[in-house]
Amino acid sequence: MAPRRRVLSFSLASLLWFLAGCNDSSSDGETHRGVPLPDAAGQSPGSASEAGVASGTGGARSNGMGGAGGSSGTGGTSGIGDNSGTGGSSGTGGASGTGGNSGTGGNAGIGGAFDGGSLLDASRSADAARADARVGAPPAPSDAGPSSLLVPTQGALLGAFVGTGTFDQLETLLGRKLAIQHNFFGWSDDYMVSVRSDLAAARIPLITWEAWTNGVGTPLDDIISGAQDTLIITRAQSAKAIGQRFFLRWGHEMNGNWYPWSGFQNGADTTANAKFIAAYRHIHDVFTAIGASNVLWVFCPNVDSVPGDAWNNWTNYYPGDAYVDWMGFDGYNWGTSQVGSTWQSFTTIADRIYASIAAKGKPIIIAETASAEVGGDKAAFVAAILPALKTSYPGVKALVWFDMNKETDWRVDSSPASAASFVSMANDAYMNP
Repeated sequence: MAPRRRVLSFSLASLLWFLAGCNDSSSDGETHRGVPLPDAAGQSPGSASEAGVASGTGGARSNGMGGAGGSSGTGGTSGIGDNSGTGGSSGTGGASGTGGNSGTGGNAGIGGAFDGGSLLDASRSADAARADARVGAPPAPSDAGPSSLLVPTQGALLGAFVGTGTFDQLETLLGRKLAIQHNFFGWSDDYMVSVRSDLAAARIPLITWEAWTNGVGTPLDDIISGAQDTLIITRAQSAKAIGQRFFLRWGHEMNGNWYPWSGFQNGADTTANAKFIAAYRHIHDVFTAIGASNVLWVFCPNVDSVPGDAWNNWTNYYPGDAYVDWMGFDGYNWGTSQVGSTWQSFTTIADRIYASIAAKGKPIIIAETASAEVGGDKAAFVAAILPALKTSYPGVKALVWFDMNKETDWRVDSSPASAASFVSMANDAYMNP
């Protein structure tokens, strides 16, 4: 049973008055840093994360050394966090969160559009795309069904975050346009600039919105209490004005210990789960109240919970079906690039979380994945992805590669063999729905 909606703590008239006075926040271009803390056993997964880089270039990640995350299925936290004080008045959106006002999308044929389930070719001009809206436009945000969630009718969408080089360079290497462009932003960054740019290039934006500024976390209590509402409302208004769908991933890897919004850094017990859920719902409810129904919400834990205590299992952070459009997970093969890390195959990584994620019955996006070169055969790692998706993970409808030479060389072309393997995968019909 889906948890009940939050009830707005102020009238609609008050909300409209408040919205009229909201001003946009400028991007502060801060640098972020994720520092993992020792787990419950006192072991520091120092190899499990890396210093974040400037806004838009990615945050910390886990090396998956934390174990399987303890017992699952507790999930008793649903329906908590009623002090969030927002949302509710919209009360629509259902499980997909895409219901509500349509009214937008006059530019529906521009980037990120689907025509018969296929992404429009990025080489087409904006004017031509607008003309195409008459014959093959993506559905308006109020439409129900998989197409309104950008779920391909077959196969899986392929995307990337590019932190070394440029997105265009990666596409040139692959010989194709990618469907999804992933970028990371700090709490006060105006990520809508990136959304517009990605859509104009006929790519679906995947925005990871991180609740910190210059390495300092935005307290979840401030989000829950409404102290951050001016900024949240501004972002929601801008998202609504876009009128086209894009993925928004807030509070990712909450079951790790390296981010300030994680459960570990907010009490390390079930009260931490409740606080995260309340903050997530509050942000979602504000967007819903504003009418930003074109935003697709991605709930994305790490493949392993760090620490692996029962309270920290990802299921205890789940905000409810009405608050999630796509399920996601992050998982990396660190090879032997870090002290204590070992080579892991793609299936070894995905098997640790796929079944429980797929049980939610929602489309799945692997929002971050990549492989090191050291410790094994990266080309073989990449080559195994496609057959695994086809046979073992049918619920995965999108996969996004982390393409950056950072704590290790995650790039597609870290070696000629890796590049060749990735090009083969990227040009398979399954990855071009």
